[in-house]
Amino acid sequence: MKKKIEILNNVEKINYLTPPSHIVLVSTMSKTGIPNVAPFGMFMIASSKPPMIALGISPKSDTYKNIMDTKEFTIGIPEIGSLNKVYKSGDKVAPIVNEFEYAGLTPYSALQVKSYRIGECCVNIECTFNWAQEAGNHFIICGNVLCADINEEIWVEAKTNVELRTSLDCAYHITGSNFAIGNKEVKDVK
Repeated sequence: MKKKIEILNNVEKINYLTPPSHIVLVSTMSKTGIPNVAPFGMFMIASSKPPMIALGISPKSDTYKNIMDTKEFTIGIPEIGSLNKVYKSGDKVAPIVNEFEYAGLTPYSALQVKSYRIGECCVNIECTFNWAQEAGNHFIICGNVLCADINEEIWVEAKTNVELRTSLDCAYHITGSNFAIGNKEVKDVK
C-alpha cells in the first residue's frame, strides 16, 4: 500500500479532494413569474426507477427559495461553447432580475413545469420537488423527473446508451472562473 498523509485541515474545501460533478444550470420561476437560472456543481442521479435527480443547494439562494415556493425546476446540461454565459448566470443579482436576459441565455417553454428549458443546454430535464434534507450549509433537493429533451444530433449519432452518455461534453467547475473539460483546464471564462 502506498504511504498516506492526513490532509483535511490543509485543503480549503472537501470538494477539492473529490472529482467534481459536472456543472448544470437550474432554471426556476419565482412565485411572481420572474425567471431564474443559476449554475450548480453539486448534482447527481438519485434513482433510475423512478427517475430522480438530486442537487446540493444553498438555502440562501433564489433557486432554493423558488423550488420551495413552486415545487418545480428544470435542470440543463450546458453546451461547452456557452461557459461564459454559465459563469455569468452565477453572478449575484436581485431576485427581480430576469437572469436569462442578464446572462444571455435562451429560454423556451417546458412541457410540464413553469420554469423554462435552456437553449444553450444539450439536455434539459423537468422536475417536481420530492424532498429536501439539510446537509451542513446546503440542502439536498431531490426531484422527480417528468420529461427531458436532448439535442437531436446527439440522440441520432448515439447508437448505444454508452455512446449517448459519452457524447455529452460536460464542464466541471474547478474554482472561480476556471473550469475543466475532460482533463484540460479552461481559465478565466467570463
